Amino acid sequence: MYYLWKYYVMQTSNVTQKGQITVPSEIRHALGIRPGGKVQFTRKGRGVLVEAVDEPSVDSLFGVLQMPKGRGVADLDGAIEAAKSKRAAALRRK
Repeated sequence: MYYLWKYYVMQTSNVTQKGQITVPSEIRHALGIRPGGKVQFTRKGRGVLVEAVDEPSVDSLFGVLQMPKGRGVADLDGAIEAAKSKRAAALRRK
């Protein structure tokens, strides 16, 4: 059962024994939720606000990390190990 107003759609969904729900297809389509996508639940008084969570695609991360010319994987591995050692030392000081 659903009610359709100009900007407001109300639909119902059953809750399984595991606490799972199905987001109605019209709502999924309107919010751009695809299989494997994420939603966020926010409690609002006696209700719940459900929002699609925008996650960056793998393609959008291309080129974020740039290696200076002349540097290779060994340099990157060394930088990772140095960062891990620095973080471990900081945690030991706490």
